[in-house]
Amino acid sequence: MPFNILATVFASLVVSSLGIAQPAHAGAAEAKTLLKTTQSWDGTLYPAYKPGQPEITVLHIEIPPHSTLGWHHHPVINAAYVLKGRLTVEKRDQGNGASNGLTTCSVATGDVLPELVDQVHRGYTGDEPVTLIVFYASTAGENITVPDAFPVSVAQTQPAPPCRGLKSSTSTL
Repeated sequence: MPFNILATVFASLVVSSLGIAQPAHAGAAEAKTLLKTTQSWDGTLYPAYKPGQPEITVLHIEIPPHSTLGWHHHPVINAAYVLKGRLTVEKRDQGNGASNGLTTCSVATGDVLPELVDQVHRGYTGDEPVTLIVFYASTAGENITVPDAFPVSVAQTQPAPPCRGLKSSTSTL
């Protein structure tokens, strides 16, 4: 036991004599909730998670300027964080009387998009590229994206309104 104390004191003296910086207490960490929701951007409640082994997938997606993604849907809950750029998202409406049969919204740098589950949608960019980090919560082996075939529509010329529920909050850990 005395040897352990002596070794600790000796190590402390060596570290201090060599001028090696000791870790400084930097204060409390700060956490900012980027998104906490029970529904997707169009207000649809999320379904319950499926039984089975959970699996998390995180994708880094880069979309070039003036690009339109193909129509697709996600069978799993997911959210996209916009690292850079502006993305317009459009959803195929199913008989709700919307003009042109589409509901649109837009997200920009720093926004989080709570994506649709089992609803056909796509995104498109404007003059700048878009970089996303997308988090998927699925069951092991489950598809996270399924392509769908719909006629191509002309991209809107007017900007889409911001997507719903993109508020954030800050707290101290």
